[in-house]
Amino acid sequence: MGHTGADELRFCGRRVFAELLGRATAMQMIVCGIVGRVPDPDDMLVVDDIITAMSSADPRLWPFKITRLAAAHGSPAYAMGATLIASHGALFGAPKFEEIARVLVAWQERDAGDDELLAILGRGTPGFGILYGRTDPRFDALVAQAGTRGRASRPYMQLCARAAHVARTVALEPHVFVAIAALCLDLGMTPYQVGVFGMLPLFHDGLANATEGARQAPESLRSLPREDVRYVGRGPRTSPRGERGGVQPPTP
Repeated sequence: MGHTGADELRFCGRRVFAELLGRATAMQMIVCGIVGRVPDPDDMLVVDDIITAMSSADPRLWPFKITRLAAAHGSPAYAMGATLIASHGALFGAPKFEEIARVLVAWQERDAGDDELLAILGRGTPGFGILYGRTDPRFDALVAQAGTRGRASRPYMQLCARAAHVARTVALEPHVFVAIAALCLDLGMTPYQVGVFGMLPLFHDGLANATEGARQAPESLRSLPREDVRYVGRGPRTSPRGERGGVQPPTP
């Protein structure tokens, strides 16, 4: 992945100073770290669209409640670590992106027709069904933007649009993760790489909350009022020597 020399650095097989510096963007370098190659600039416009469409840093939403809780202890880095780790097995974590990507690949390989898709969706499929609200507006916004980029005719985006149409015939709404997985697969990513890519939308939204939360560091997120805490453990104790010396046990 990388090598540090005396006069030159290498990143994923490319010379940093001679080839990348002044030419590659920050997001190209980040995605290169995932896929092992510097993406084409046109492809990076799609990545930019994905990250922008996912700018939903509302601290009332999971996982950013966790971000704010961790940030209240004063460290943006601690808050970001907590966000990424806590989200790993959740509905919004990187494994969910990989799971959805694998579903799309399986459908594509089987050349599943509309009737088969409908039957599969009826049994429950990752990425379809919105827990909160009637729709995920990010899905339609991102799909529309992909159309302006000329990506709507790509294989996985065609499958994404067809699956969304079939799902909506039975009032089942697609999540934006489906569109993101389809776009990434059309960029040549593997399902595993799509999963790793799934950390990026969490990062920039989490960073906004981590930065503000660490600066505010409200006491209400660091500790609970004593009157709201009820202790249910063992009773107070003293050591045998303390008992001989007349020491009273602490108040719980």
